[in-house]
Amino acid sequence: MGEITVRRAIPADDPAITALLRTSLGKEGDEHYVDFLRWKHEENAFGVSPAWVAADGERIVGYRTLLRWRFVNRKGKVLHAVRAVDTATDPDYRGRGIFRTLTLEAVADLTRAGEAFIFNTPNDQSRPGYLSMGWTPVRRLPVGVLPASPAAMTRMVRSRVPSNLWSEPTQVGDDARRALQDDAVCDALLAHAPSHGLRTDRTRAYLRWRTSFGPLAYRVLWVQDDDPGQGGVVFRVRRRGDALELVVVELLVPTVRAAVPLLRRALAATGADYAIALRSGPAAGMLPLPGQGPLLVGRALARGLPPGREWMLTMADIELF
Repeated sequence: MGEITVRRAIPADDPAITALLRTSLGKEGDEHYVDFLRWKHEENAFGVSPAWVAADGERIVGYRTLLRWRFVNRKGKVLHAVRAVDTATDPDYRGRGIFRTLTLEAVADLTRAGEAFIFNTPNDQSRPGYLSMGWTPVRRLPVGVLPASPAAMTRMVRSRVPSNLWSEPTQVGDDARRALQDDAVCDALLAHAPSHGLRTDRTRAYLRWRTSFGPLAYRVLWVQDDDPGQGGVVFRVRRRGDALELVVVELLVPTVRAAVPLLRRALAATGADYAIALRSGPAAGMLPLPGQGPLLVGRALARGLPPGREWMLTMADIELF
């Protein structure tokens, strides 16, 4: 093994990076994985993801990328941020600090570039590493559920295992990829987008990108089928153990009173056992799961990290990435 060098990734690195990610993350048999990476990192409405590699000569032995994201704060100011996402180290090179070196190089580059902050929701195993590099806890994101029935609630409780990544097929509602090609439909939903706190900068381009990856099978169910102006829910259905879970990606409705009846319709039509969402905005009408949400952490770059109470995230902001 030679000396490790760190540099920005270039397109010629893509085959080696993909092979490293597949091996490191156990994605060798996933037929959608390459297209999934392209969707996340190249087609993102907020911009192409910056990435770094560690190399031993010509061999790529480490990789780190951050997903571009754009927020609007409580004063209406746009903030450019990044989310810490895909990373991998060649098994032969583990224990040499490659993850840390790549991450700190990314922090330095992005600070100079003027990015506001980094955020992510690391698991219990990776969180200590982030905290040691200057990340701080922001808040526990509040999760809510809406069971379809008492029996469904029992299946939900018994299915506390990782969910499937790819969605189950359903014909309920409209295909989000098609529906959101219509500017008027996009605008009708966006009229009900959050308008306070720190929230994603929702635009037509964002909604279209966020719902465009085919294997995720996003659907839209409207409050009134003939009037998108009354709002709707963007969702997908996935398997979690023995339970079928309806993921509420975006709940864009005028009031909390409109939310629960819409979600109950979605549950009945899809046969899902329960709906799950982050409890912000209209989704606040769901049953809380105290202490069960992911822990949001962040690191200031060119600007300070927004206070935890200001963050108004949905599943669209945290699932998958």
